[in-house]
Amino acid sequence: MKRYAFWLLASVIGWQLTLISLTLTACLKTKKLNCTEGRMAEMVLSLTAQSFALYASEK
Repeated sequence: MKRYAFWLLASVIGWQLTLISLTLTACLKTKKLNCTEGRMAEMVLSLTAQSFALYASEK
């Protein structure tokens, strides 16, 4: 059961990373660096916290 929870959490984090990278790419293509108005930093911080939680749960 723990293994399935781990892979579920890992896949959610992977999708979030994909969405962040796509959003960042779209912002850079349009040359509007403030197109998300600080939301990008919030999303990256959330992803970092979740990644550390995933790493801690693995140990």
